[in-house]
Amino acid sequence: MARKTDKQCAQQAVAAAVVGGTKNGTKDAMRATMTGDEMRRAQAYLASGKPVNGR
Repeated sequence: MARKTDKQCAQQAVAAAVVGGTKNGTKDAMRATMTGDEMRRAQAYLASGKPVNGR
């Protein structure tokens, strides 16, 4: 399986936040679908201010 891009990790984290609804729900959704490395990469990408929508 191919490695996800940082942008894909960030998109997945945003989706988990929407689905989770609450802080604990978001944590549960992220833990179920993302590795620790993917979570760190998503956090760094979101902190950079780059857009997560589009290609």
